[in-house]
Amino acid sequence: MKGSDLFTKALLNENVKHIFGLPGEENIDLLDSISKTDIDFIVTRHEQGAAFMADAYARVRKTPGVCLSTLGPGATNLLTGVANAHLDKVPVVAITAQASRDRLHKESHQNVDTIALFSGITKYNRSVIVPDSIPEIVRKAFSISMKEQPGAAHIQLPEDIGSMETDEVRMIPIPDEAIYEANGSIVKKAAKLINSAKYPIILAGNGVIRSRSWDMVRKFVEVSGIPIVSTFMAKGILPYDDPNNLFIVGGRPFPIELRPLIHSDLVIAIGFDMVEYDPIIWNEDSSRSVINVATTMAETDEHFPVAFDLVGNINITLDLLLRNIEKRPLTKEFMEIRRKRKEFFESPGTGKEIIPKAVIKVLSENNHENTLVISDVGLHKVWMSRYYQPKFPDRTIIYNGFASMGGSLPGSIGAKKANPDLDVIAVMGDGGFLMNVQELETAYRLGISFTAIVFNDRTYSLIEKHQEDHNLSPKYIHFTNPDFDLLAKSFHSEYFYADEAKGFEEALKESRRSDGVKIIEVKIN
Repeated sequence: MKGSDLFTKALLNENVKHIFGLPGEENIDLLDSISKTDIDFIVTRHEQGAAFMADAYARVRKTPGVCLSTLGPGATNLLTGVANAHLDKVPVVAITAQASRDRLHKESHQNVDTIALFSGITKYNRSVIVPDSIPEIVRKAFSISMKEQPGAAHIQLPEDIGSMETDEVRMIPIPDEAIYEANGSIVKKAAKLINSAKYPIILAGNGVIRSRSWDMVRKFVEVSGIPIVSTFMAKGILPYDDPNNLFIVGGRPFPIELRPLIHSDLVIAIGFDMVEYDPIIWNEDSSRSVINVATTMAETDEHFPVAFDLVGNINITLDLLLRNIEKRPLTKEFMEIRRKRKEFFESPGTGKEIIPKAVIKVLSENNHENTLVISDVGLHKVWMSRYYQPKFPDRTIIYNGFASMGGSLPGSIGAKKANPDLDVIAVMGDGGFLMNVQELETAYRLGISFTAIVFNDRTYSLIEKHQEDHNLSPKYIHFTNPDFDLLAKSFHSEYFYADEAKGFEEALKESRRSDGVKIIEVKIN
């Protein structure tokens, strides 16, 4: 068999169902091998879009997403999406073609050191040197991408390896997931520290979603009485009206009186990734001790002083803690912070925020169990992270590690391929929308349905906000836009327009009555 046939067998061994990518001269053998299997190869319009699709696919299915490109410019185009997945701890396996090995040592057409390019944004990064090593390399890439803190992996397949003949090689079996837990005596000491704290608080992060441990976190809050804040990705663990829900943290800090972590003396970080909210913002003086409950040891940081590192299965660790924790009432201080935060969320807002805040309120009131909301990056991400209130966990994607613009539109395609029953809504600014707008054709060709909400103010608004915060005149942030109605029609998409909450609610309800891509332009003055 050819090396590409063996590579495809290894992918099937990993239960790969979909691959997102583009063809190239150097990967035609692999594409030919894939075409003879049940793997669905999805042709995208740009490699960056393919990587974003694989990212969202992995978040929804909780298995590695796979993207593929040719060498050179195809590989470099994948980088942004792969980096976005890696810093958000998403398991993505990127496969790139490469020149034949006989010209790798010299300057040659489209030949760049792809392994070096991917070295800083992957957990595993290898080139296939001999065909017989393919099963081991593929198994290791998928395994490492999922282990402990997930992340990206990269496999480089030189052109000549794909076409080279090789003998049948046995596939590497996939082992059962290991169940492990923190040491019982350490858990008891950690529980003692929690019981002695005056103002303990739970900080729930993306790891809760990755490990699907939100039910146990919810039980932990209910049984212990300890209030909770969550990062953007961990939204929805508690309902909006639960008195122990002190809402979200991260991004641009709230006013000091609205920041629960600063008013605590012990932070129980559950599934928290450091990249989600820099501890220097909420623990500048390092006075708050931290109990880290996660699948990996905590990152070393002077503002994240770990008293106990409870490493293991999050569900098991929390269950052990609950056996040793005394229930407490919600303190008046935290009750007051919740009251002030609710007032802040429910106020009409000011200036440029008025329309988006009203729109997001409508979106919060009209989401259900199957609604997945994907937020792009820009000033609207600040609004979404603060004001959007999902009713369920694992139904929000807000890019917050690498935080790349342009991911929500292709991400919607990946999410729908992972779970066609999802009601996917992408929220984006006009800047991010046009960065990967070409993938509207991919969605139409595949018969994908989702709604894209586009805030149109013809401005890179987050940069404008930073300039204003630093008393600088806004510069180099304005642009023009196409007619979104005509653009939608050219991509066979439905178009709706809104410039106030009532009009948006009507457009949202109407958009859910039909298939295909629906674009709702929200004009911001």
